[in-house]
Amino acid sequence: MVKFDYLGLDTIIIDEGLRKTPRQDTSLDELTASIVRHGVLQPITVEPADEEGRYRLLIGERRTRAARKAGLNTIPAQILEESLGLNEALEPRLVENLQREDLDPLDEAEVYATLKDIGSTISAIGRQVGKSRPYVSHRMRLLKLHPKIREAVRQRSLTPGHGNALLRLEPEHQLTLAKQIQAEGLNVKETRQRVRELLGKELKWRLVPVRFSREFYQKLQKIAPKGDVKELIQQTIQNLITA
Repeated sequence: MVKFDYLGLDTIIIDEGLRKTPRQDTSLDELTASIVRHGVLQPITVEPADEEGRYRLLIGERRTRAARKAGLNTIPAQILEESLGLNEALEPRLVENLQREDLDPLDEAEVYATLKDIGSTISAIGRQVGKSRPYVSHRMRLLKLHPKIREAVRQRSLTPGHGNALLRLEPEHQLTLAKQIQAEGLNVKETRQRVRELLGKELKWRLVPVRFSREFYQKLQKIAPKGDVKELIQQTIQNLITA
């Protein structure tokens, strides 16, 4: 199993043979500056190293070094309860963790992000866990929220839907609107409207959900241009309006 906690940076051991992640595009100085401003957005992954309460770093070397450089004392971490065996892969252990009953949305997002760190695509992660690609992507986006908003989602005082709506705002504005959501009991739809108002943008379109039976949809596909049912519906409505 995997648990989440904040660990003292002085308890983390970085081995020379630490596996590297594909994302090496941002300099350490830039990452350090980001951590100073926003904190560590994505937890590192560690395993127990000894009986003295130290941990061996598995994923997140740059985050750990940047956090130390930023002067932090602690860092968020996903902690394997038992060390990996000599030939044991990390990926199955992380996927297994997604079956926990007490998993919160941020736990879930952190596992997806770690799986992506070790080379999985978002589509592959979705197939592994039985979720759609947009679902996995939206969960991972929660890690970009202001730390206080992430904690509110973790504690379920805000929903993931609220969190994703707030992502369009700057961190300071996220905090202001989050307080309004909690004080006024705004739902996700109302939150999105508040976000649009803050951004000064009018709603350009409205989504109209329509549900068809499989048989009826297949009939529409047969008469639709190139089988595109959406295009058929749009053309039909346009013809009715302009007739």
